[in-house]
Formats: sequence, C-alpha cells, structure tokens
Amino acid sequence: MIRHLALLGVLVLSLLAPTPGHAQTGGPEGLTFDPSSDELVDRIVAVVGDSIVLYSEIMEQMGRMQAAGFEIPLDDPQAVGQIERQVLSEMVDQLVLLQAAARDTLMAVSDEQVEMTFEDAWADQLQRFGGSEGELREAVEQMGMSLAQYRGSMRDEIRRSLLLQRFMQDQRRQSRPVLVEESEIREVFEQERQRFGQRPATLSFRQIFLQPTASDEAREAARERAEEILEMLRDGDRFSDLAQRFSDDPGSRQQGGDLGWYRRGDGLVEEFEDAAFGLREGQTSGVVMSPFGAHIIRVERVRGAERKIHHILIAAEPDQADEERARDRAREIAQRLRDGASFQEFEDEGARFGLPDSVTVARDQLEQFPQTLASALRGALQGEVVGPVEFPLGQGVVFAVVRMDEIRDAGEFQFEDVRDQIRANLQEQRIEERIVGRLRESTYIDIRL
Repeated sequence: MIRHLALLGVLVLSLLAPTPGHAQTGGPEGLTFDPSSDELVDRIVAVVGDSIVLYSEIMEQMGRMQAAGFEIPLDDPQAVGQIERQVLSEMVDQLVLLQAAARDTLMAVSDEQVEMTFEDAWADQLQRFGGSEGELREAVEQMGMSLAQYRGSMRDEIRRSLLLQRFMQDQRRQSRPVLVEESEIREVFEQERQRFGQRPATLSFRQIFLQPTASDEAREAARERAEEILEMLRDGDRFSDLAQRFSDDPGSRQQGGDLGWYRRGDGLVEEFEDAAFGLREGQTSGVVMSPFGAHIIRVERVRGAERKIHHILIAAEPDQADEERARDRAREIAQRLRDGASFQEFEDEGARFGLPDSVTVARDQLEQFPQTLASALRGALQGEVVGPVEFPLGQGVVFAVVRMDEIRDAGEFQFEDVRDQIRANLQEQRIEERIVGRLRESTYIDIRL
C-alpha cells in the first residue's frame, strides 16, 4: 500500500528465508549487490545504540530484495541512493526494536518455536533448488559459507524475527487506538486502486456448526478417570510421564502435555482458560471439565501475562445417541432459519472452532473446505439455507448449517470491499510508527550514509 511498508515486508521476508547465491550486478559506482565482492570497500553507515550497520549489509539486503522480485533501477544512481537510505532506515528501525526487545526480560522465544519455523524455511529453501541439498550447498559455498554455517545463520535470523514479532504484538496491545478518517482511507484507495487488481468471485455466508457432545455418563466416567490420574500425581508420579501414558490429546501427549505459551483470549475454551489463569507458577489444578472432557492442568511458568501450560486430557467421547441428537438439532435449526429465524438466536449454541459466524471467501478457496461442505456451498443460491451438511472432524462428526447471503462475480474492487482492510493497515502503520518513534528518541543513532 505504502512504499515504506512494502520495503519492510521485503526485509522481513528476507529475514525468514534468506536466499543464497550471488545477487545481480550493476549497482552504484560499478559495485555489485554481493557483499563478498572484492570491489566493495566496506564502511560503517550507522551506529544504533551499541550496534553498527555496515554498507555491505545494505548491499546484501538489496540483493535479497532483487531476488524477491523488488525492482531496483540500476541505471539511476539517484534512485538507487534513495533506496539505500530507505533500506538503512528500515534496518535502523529493526535494530531499535530488537534492542528494546532484548532489554525486556519478559520477551523470549523458545527453541521449539525457532526450530519449527526453521524447518519450514529450510523446506522452502530446498524447494527453490529443486529439492536438492547438493545444489543448495553449492550456492551457499559460493557465498563463502558452509552449509552448517548457513543453517546457523538462518536460525539466528529466525530467532531475531520471532522476537521482533512478539515484541511488536506486545507493544500494539499496550498502544492507544488510532483514529483514521474516512477521507484518508478513500485517498489511499484512489492512489492504490490499480494495484488491487481484479476481485475474485466470492461467496458470503453465515454458518453454525453443531458437534455431538458426550452424555452425562461419559463425562462422569472421564472425570473419575482423571481423578485416578490426579492421585498418581499426588503420589509422586511425574506430570509429563502421566501425560504421555494417559492423555487423549494427540497434539501434546508426546510432549508430556506441553501446550506452549498462552495469554487470555488466545483461543482456549472458557472453562480451561479460567482454571489455567487461576494457577500460580508450578501449580497443578484439580479436575477441570470442558466440552472436550476432563483436564488436569499444570502451569509450568509464568511470564507477565503469559502462561506456559501443560495438561492431561481424558476425553469424553459422544456415542451414536449423542450424534443423532446433534443431527436432529441441526435439522431443527436449518428449518427455523428457512422460516425466518435469525442466526443470533443460535449464536451461543454452535461450536466455534475459532471461526467467525460470518464469512466471505473466494470461490476457488472452497477446495480448502471439507468436500461435502464445499459441494453444498458451490450449489447454493443466494439467500438459501443449506444443511445440515455432515462431515468428519478428527474422530467425530460435525453438522453445518449455512445461509448463503451473497454471491458476487469477479470484477474490480470497490471502495467498500477494501475499506476495512485499508483502515486496519493505516492504524497498524501509525501505531508502529509511534512505537518506533518513541524508541528512536531514547536510542543513540548516528546515520553516516
């Protein structure tokens, strides 16, 4: 939308997926955008707090921008110089933020987070080289690095990027709201409308999901089993060992029940969240019942507003009778909607799965939906109530009831289509500028470019 933000996006992209290989030649004064070039006479171009920025780092970043598709007018030294200064400004901003994040003792990135992100980035790198580690190694060695050094460099960059993201999220939460005028949104739309391209064909609909819930007898059986495990804990058994032996949560069982770090509002079900955030560091709960069954919750660490949470789940499984009750209720809701009832009447009844009840998707995105639901949506008419549509989820089943509110053909984006997106982008940009500006004022900065 705005050139400053476009450059920042390219810089962040290069942090997450640094691209090996020599960059294209033809830079200012005959230099290449390869920092290892013999022609490059390096120098300090900025001092930021206790860190420095070298000219070679700007050249390396511009090489990555070229590799990512950013056009640099190599035959225009004035334009290249302007881009250099913009890149330097972004690098200074990142250093200011990283230094502030490093001073915040509550900011930390786990080795597990780094490794998960690294594995994805490494797979992307291999794919760029046709899946061949040999070709990737050859490209890395041309940069004067071993493959092990390059992997280490990627991990370091990923850790810094994740730390920066976490710090900015925390700062945004603490920031005051920013007012954006309608006239400003429209001005950006008029300036950028050619870049929006064609709006795809879209479907807008409201949805409610019903999932069978276990009977009282099944829930009581889960509670009793959890009480037995709780007694084992009190007798001295390790939480992680019991989680690996007994937990019905496949996502955390092999990690000893480790769910990771959470804040309030991060998507935990209400009963679980209330119990977890009522515990102090090192404490273990009693048996906590949720729609999923019986939990034993342990808070391993507390870091400000965050909790590192472990749990053991004893699932309460619905049976055929529970499934039939959910199916009948879905049919009843569908009929009432056809008779004119509003979705608000059922908003507290359905399973949310972290999804909004009102959705707009591109028609070609329907392939990402469960097959039976996608087929029903493709064939729906505007205003039609569809369902209940039945599809599997995990070991169980879900019933969906959907009302197709609007079907739009492809065409140019209109102001109303992107107003909220532009507003959110402008608000985020101004909050970030406020954060960076405040930190710049308290940081020693000497620009030498």
